[in-house]
Amino acid sequence: MLLLRPDDRICAEISSYKKFAAGLIGDYPSMGSTAHISVSKYTRKKPYIMRPAIETLQPKLKGMPAVTLQINNFKFFVHKNNTYTIYAAIEATYQSDNWFAALGKQLHISKSQLTPHITIARSINENCFYKLWPHFKYITFRQRFMINSLTVLERETLNSQSKWSIFHEFMFEHKTAASFA
Repeated sequence: MLLLRPDDRICAEISSYKKFAAGLIGDYPSMGSTAHISVSKYTRKKPYIMRPAIETLQPKLKGMPAVTLQINNFKFFVHKNNTYTIYAAIEATYQSDNWFAALGKQLHISKSQLTPHITIARSINENCFYKLWPHFKYITFRQRFMINSLTVLERETLNSQSKWSIFHEFMFEHKTAASFA
């Protein structure tokens, strides 16, 4: 899995919103996950296959700048199986759109496959959604944060209890994305 991790301040705030949601609907599957922006979920690959791919990506991603993103309140996705995902929305700007387009180009991910967001409650049923959304709908949540790296996670695929761990981290240059746009 490829993801972008916000700073500790944003992670703590997202965690508090997840706990707030759990207080209203009880435990739910994504409540324990750390705040992140999912970039891509690759199919199962062995480390010996991923290492050459990472070596190929390293020079491409190293040249990308860090980017400042803005959270702009909450939104939700409706899924085909009548479930919902509530998330903190990343505001689309000229700078962020160009940055995500460049990242997608390097990773061969189309723009339509990437909606930058930080999940609060993933794939919750309709009843849970209707308990939560009236609360999240009116919360003002606007925070800026910097993305400095792209993280590659790994876990055992045949063990349903396995936890994600960091396989590799690509650091971005510390120039701003404004000079990149």
